[in-house]
Amino acid sequence: MNFKTESWTKRIDFFFLSAWLIPSLGIAVFSVARFGADFRGYYAAARVLLDGGNPYNYHEVTTVLLKITGEMGNNPYYYPPWFAWLFVPLALLPYQMARWIWMVINLFLWNISLWRLGTLVNWPRPGWKRYFFFLLSTLAFAWITWRYEQAGILIFAILLAAILSAQKLKWTEAGIWLALSLIKPNLTLVVVAGISLWLVRKKQWRPVSVMVITLIVLFAISTLITPTWFKPFLEPGFGRGLTVAMDGPEKIVAVRLNTTLMDWLSTLNVQNQLRPILYGISILAAIAAFCLSIPRSQSLLEITSQSLLISYAITPYALQYDYPPLVIPLFWALSLPVPSIVPIRWKILLTAFVFSVNIWQRSISYGYWIVIGLTALALYALHQAKRASKLPELFTPSHPP
Repeated sequence: MNFKTESWTKRIDFFFLSAWLIPSLGIAVFSVARFGADFRGYYAAARVLLDGGNPYNYHEVTTVLLKITGEMGNNPYYYPPWFAWLFVPLALLPYQMARWIWMVINLFLWNISLWRLGTLVNWPRPGWKRYFFFLLSTLAFAWITWRYEQAGILIFAILLAAILSAQKLKWTEAGIWLALSLIKPNLTLVVVAGISLWLVRKKQWRPVSVMVITLIVLFAISTLITPTWFKPFLEPGFGRGLTVAMDGPEKIVAVRLNTTLMDWLSTLNVQNQLRPILYGISILAAIAAFCLSIPRSQSLLEITSQSLLISYAITPYALQYDYPPLVIPLFWALSLPVPSIVPIRWKILLTAFVFSVNIWQRSISYGYWIVIGLTALALYALHQAKRASKLPELFTPSHPP
């Protein structure tokens, strides 16, 4: 054994581990100190709930926002009722203290979940290469989520917890995690549907049943706590905050620019009449891909990754701060075997493209290039893995369910 080489390897590993963890901490602190946006909405919704009000009533939420932060802003509440429950303990604290705690939770969830994901896919091998990819992923996916104080990292952590629970055959836990992942159905409904159908195909009914029961219980408790929580949904203009930026219930200040296919087509100056047609074609292609993925996926990680890409490709509402769950298909695609060195180079180029988007993008809608790059990477990786599977003496199969 070359002890000198081993010593230098440990030093390099420690350097890259530090290069991941220290900047992560710095970015998180910087985000709280200089930015911040959406935690104020979570905090205000929880305070409304504590006061016996309805968090979906934007008039009630803005009253709290104005009192606590000095402005109303664009923070209507569109999450499931139980999402606000998560912030009730924080709503009991002073606002700025609660913000810092929320960031600490996000920092912890991101780093721990990223570590667990690396262990799950076992790629790259433990050491500096893995830490280097953790750093790149933090810059590409976590930074913007921390900046806007959003919940994308929480969704990533929940989906990963569901996968790991299922891997350990803890089906009840997996079902509960699947139910909780629906705090943002615009992102996770397709994913939960894909996972559920795949589990049913594998004759694993328990997690799906637990998920359904959990959702029924959550809705029942929500109705007991706030019997009229659904009434604002029936009022005109309830969903305006998804398409326009407001300063309180009555004042529209701008049209929202999202990170979706339609907004991406707009940045490419595609004609207005052509965009719905292209979007419709994309939905049909996504449905076909979804139907094919259920019988063909070999593992829960694979169906989760493919469903995530399908969901983000066609969702009508998402912003780039919702993208942390996409680190799952990124690591999955990169972990798939290849038959030779040439495909590895192409995977590196596609990965570099995904990581580069934050550098050259001109608006948040350009972030959709990440979905396009990841989809291309996944398709290419699947094709090369199929070729590699014909060489069993050289390559191992993909990960078990």
